[in-house]
Amino acid sequence: MAHVVCHLIDANLDTSYFRSIARCHDHTQFPTVIGSIAPAGPLQNAMREMGTRTFSLDSTARRQYPSAILRLAQMLRREKVSILHAHCFDPTFIGLIAARLAGARFVFTRHHSDHNIRIGARWHTRVDSWCAQRADHVIAVSEVTREIMTNIEHVPGRKISVIYNGMEPLRDPDPHRVAAIRRELGLSHERVCLMTARLHEEKGHHYLFEAIPQITSRAGRVIFLLAGDGKHRAELEAEVRARGIEGSVRFLGRRDDVPELIALSTLVVLPSLAESFGFSLLEAMSMGKPVVGSTTGGIPEVVTDGETGLLVPAADSSSLADAICRILQDEKLAQMLGEAGRRSAARFTFERMISGYQAVYQKVTEHRAKESYEERPARSAKREGTAG
Repeated sequence: MAHVVCHLIDANLDTSYFRSIARCHDHTQFPTVIGSIAPAGPLQNAMREMGTRTFSLDSTARRQYPSAILRLAQMLRREKVSILHAHCFDPTFIGLIAARLAGARFVFTRHHSDHNIRIGARWHTRVDSWCAQRADHVIAVSEVTREIMTNIEHVPGRKISVIYNGMEPLRDPDPHRVAAIRRELGLSHERVCLMTARLHEEKGHHYLFEAIPQITSRAGRVIFLLAGDGKHRAELEAEVRARGIEGSVRFLGRRDDVPELIALSTLVVLPSLAESFGFSLLEAMSMGKPVVGSTTGGIPEVVTDGETGLLVPAADSSSLADAICRILQDEKLAQMLGEAGRRSAARFTFERMISGYQAVYQKVTEHRAKESYEERPARSAKREGTAG
């Protein structure tokens, strides 16, 4: 029997993650619908091109969520959805209520770790806990995420499965495009340190900026490329100016040429304060680039210190500078880390992730079938008693 699975996300961006979900699902057993809370956009266009059913809830503000929940519940009934699989904070809250109204099973992936706990966002943490305790099952993207949910949010361990993120192989970078980007950025033969991450305080940009004078004084000229955008961009740009390191830092904004950026880089860094997984490090590793990350969240589950990359304590700019300088000043170490990282990254396939997802779907649908079977005799007995 086929069970329709609906994936719900907040934004309408066309990402490789949802393209891969649409491609890799077993559509005979788990036909797929993928949509967003946000109005229709690139996500919906991409899904239509791939022949995947899609939708949008047309919501642009949280005050519109009550009507969005009702529309979602109606869609779940109309499409005969068995399982709603939500991603990120708002879709999890909306999805849980809509699934209960529609009589569908509810699963969500916890993509964040302890950022809200770290900054004392109690309301956010309570909503996370409330949703997790009421879901049919939760997917954690790392062991440390699972531990946060069990130890802090008091979610029963039996309701959580750890399924690591998977990634599709990055496309081969275009050498002509790589050369063009180098010219565009005014680069000649400088070493390049790349960071691909949202411009948000939890990603640790501040500690990288603090480390840059130490790095350049020891290793010579290095250019730091920051790919990504976010709500803290203005503050981060102001910090770069205040530190006088404008000549070493380039804000690139959101990019769709990440393979080319990785190809022209000497190493990739992610000094996060909170991180559930560390996907940008995995991308760099898959292309054979050495990486430096912090020992926070799920990063140590992706990067093995001294073997597939270098790890440093979070919020420690001196250790971060030391690790970056080690790679910049030791070509043999950089090559060894890059080669080992490439081999390790090959384990994190999208097919493996989807197989894990589908095992969860099988589990929750079998549980529902068991519940229905156990309830049926009791209901029949009640009717017979009334008739007598």
